[in-house]
Amino acid sequence: MLNNLQEKFEALTQREKIIVIAAILIGIWVGWDNFFYQPSQKKQQTLDKELTSLKQQITEQQLTIIKLESGSHIDPNLNNRNKLAELKAEYNRLQELMLQGSKSFVPPHLMASALSDILTKNNQLTLIKLDTLPVTTLLESKQPQRLPIYKHGLAITFFGSYLDTLNYLAALESLPWHFIWESIDYRVVEHPTAETTIKAYTLSFKESWLGV
Repeated sequence: MLNNLQEKFEALTQREKIIVIAAILIGIWVGWDNFFYQPSQKKQQTLDKELTSLKQQITEQQLTIIKLESGSHIDPNLNNRNKLAELKAEYNRLQELMLQGSKSFVPPHLMASALSDILTKNNQLTLIKLDTLPVTTLLESKQPQRLPIYKHGLAITFFGSYLDTLNYLAALESLPWHFIWESIDYRVVEHPTAETTIKAYTLSFKESWLGV
C-alpha cells in the first residue's frame, strides 16, 4: 500500500506535490492542536490558577502567623495561641494540597525514560536524540516565602510517519501522569518519513535536574 501511495505521489507534478505536502502538514497541525495542545493548555491553565490561589493563601497565612508570633511576647493570651495553632494547621494543609497537585505530573527523574521507552516500543519510530532543557520557574515571585514551582523540560527528536507520530503522542497521553506540551516541529524528510521534535515539560517543587 505504501508503495502504491509513493508511486502516485511521484507521478504528481511539482506543484501538486507541494499542495499534498502542505495539506499533510496542515492536517498534522490541526490534529495536534485539537487533540493534544489545546487540552494540555487547558489543563495547565487550570492547574496554574489553582496553584496560584493556594500560594496566595499560604502567603497570607504565613504573614498572619508571623504577626501573631511577633506579638505573642507583648500580649500573650489564649485566643491568640488558639488562632496561631489554627493558622499553622491550615498552613500545613495548604502545603499538602500543593504537593498533591504536583503528583499528577510525571516525576522529573522518570520523564526521560517515559518518553524514550514508549518510543522504542514502536518499531516504526527511530529515536534521533533526547536533550534536556534548562530548568525554569513556572511563576516568578519576589516573595521568598512562597513555594517555587519548577519546569523540567525535554526535547525529543525522532523519525517516523504521521500516523506513527500520532500513535506515539496518544500513548503518552494514556500514561497515569501527564506532560505539558510546549511545541512540536514536524518536517517531512522523504515521504512518508518525517523528522519530529517535541518539547514537553513537567512540574515539580524540586529544582534538582531530571536524569537522562
